[in-house]
Amino acid sequence: MYSTLQEIYFFSCSNYKKDTRGNCETRHYIRADAIEQVVMLELRRLAKYLESHEEEFAKLPAEKTNADMLAEQKNLETELNRAPARNEMLTSLFAKTYEDNVSGKLSDEMYMELSHKYEVERLELKTKIFEYKERLAKISEMEQNKDDFLKAVRKFMDMDSLTAPMLRELIDHIDVYEKEGGKKNYTQRIVIYYRFVGYLELPSTEDENYKANTRKGVDVEYIPTAKSA
Repeated sequence: MYSTLQEIYFFSCSNYKKDTRGNCETRHYIRADAIEQVVMLELRRLAKYLESHEEEFAKLPAEKTNADMLAEQKNLETELNRAPARNEMLTSLFAKTYEDNVSGKLSDEMYMELSHKYEVERLELKTKIFEYKERLAKISEMEQNKDDFLKAVRKFMDMDSLTAPMLRELIDHIDVYEKEGGKKNYTQRIVIYYRFVGYLELPSTEDENYKANTRKGVDVEYIPTAKSA
């Protein structure tokens, strides 16, 4: 979710449970200029590692994504198996609500409220089923297209700046977590998922932490030793 406030652009959580029935407990956000710096720093680090450790880098996608994809595939298949049962339950609940309304056990107002709730969840479930199937198909595609990731990183190495097409070619999505610490000095975990290979963590290096100043004066210190996602 992309928003603005007094000329400051930021991304707010699209998985906040009170807004979208998601899983996040808070409506956290991150400034666009800050995340732009982090993405640039990470891509430069990938490019630098590819340049100096080409053979090792080429092995990382296969070694990492095999385990990642199997775990995600299992989770998606589990959710897909649960979906029909929940859909059947919603159908039964809707039918019972209708019967209770007709018999006078349930007021018209309560009937409208409950029936709307069940219908909304049913439509959301239908969307999730589609997304689960789409993601499973994408995982199969990822298995066949790992070389495309290396090609995209090499293409980035020849560019002076990150363009929108290049961003779409390299990155699938980015998870941003809640801030931890004080108002000024805080940490915020950011996990980048690349196209074709998912989350990828490079081996530890002796490089110092990356530091940058954003356009809006936000100091960014990027520590390239993320926890596994």
